[in-house]
Amino acid sequence: QDTRFWEDTWLGETPLALQYPSLYNIAQRKEVSVATVLGSIPLNMQFRRSLIGQRWDRWLHL
Repeated sequence: QDTRFWEDTWLGETPLALQYPSLYNIAQRKEVSVATVLGSIPLNMQFRRSLIGQRWDRWLHL
């Protein structure tokens, strides 16, 4: 089974959904795999809202 980008622990001590709840809440596909997200440039991640201000800063930090 593929490791889920947001919901599995693969980067740090807790799932990214808990580390970055504001980004997780606006992610279009919450169960997307790490391989799918990181498998292309730009990253294969879509959000329901624009990443501006603090959300953009959090995405860059991630």
